[in-house]
Amino acid sequence: MTRRWALHVAACLLAGAAVLTGCSEKQAASGSLPTTSSAEPTEDALPPLGPEDLPMPDEARTQDAAGAEAFVRYYIELINRTSTVMDAQPLRDFSDGCRDCDRIAGSIEQDAAAGKTYSGGEITVLGVGEPLMKTGTASMALQVDQAALNVLDASGAIDQEDSSGAYLGLSGGAAVRWNESTDSWLMTALTLE
Repeated sequence: MTRRWALHVAACLLAGAAVLTGCSEKQAASGSLPTTSSAEPTEDALPPLGPEDLPMPDEARTQDAAGAEAFVRYYIELINRTSTVMDAQPLRDFSDGCRDCDRIAGSIEQDAAAGKTYSGGEITVLGVGEPLMKTGTASMALQVDQAALNVLDASGAIDQEDSSGAYLGLSGGAAVRWNESTDSWLMTALTLE
């Protein structure tokens, strides 16, 4: 059996060498290059969504379980973005009646209007359950950690009343629905307790 295997390997090596030596002969270069019209695009490019500094990734724009999960992870990154950019509009843009999403966006807008900023508070996704897919919707369980959040007033002092410690091992869930007009998901529910 070992000898048969050795013969098989030797035959493969000889065949490979023959192919490679055939490629080593000089060939005349082609006088023309293919035109751009001969390269057909395989699919239309999706128009960008989301803020310029954090555009929605293509993987979050597929109507399947992987796309739904990628969208939820992206939405959480949009929440995290508010630690450096006090802009809640993307949270509203990708919310469809999500009460907690609108509450978070409202708090950010209220704090920004008062001259407050955030330090910390990032949410880290520890795990996502297998999305439950139904026609045009998906829901999934989440487990996250949230780092300590310092809310700074206009003078840069920590606002103790609005700041919070870290929350570890929060459980919750997310629900999304597919939006045909934008080829993307929208958040319909987000809970973390």
